[in-house]
Amino acid sequence: MNDSRFKKLGTAAEVVDAVGGTFKAAEIAGCKPPAISNAIARGRLPSPTFLIFEAELAERGLVASPELWGIRPAPRRKRH
Repeated sequence: MNDSRFKKLGTAAEVVDAVGGTFKAAEIAGCKPPAISNAIARGRLPSPTFLIFEAELAERGLVASPELWGIRPAPRRKRH
């Protein structure tokens, strides 16, 4: 999602803070709080949680790069 109406978050910690902190993020993701704390320390959230957090962030007018979940963007194709 690349929508200028949404504020972009740049770190895993910002994503977690935006949804209500470690315990709330763990609840949303369906995991235990230490998994979220470890993700913050690594700077990368678990990839299976991308769509879950994307929806939560969108409800709050926020967006974050899929790269925070270790998801690489598709290569850009040259237009001819």
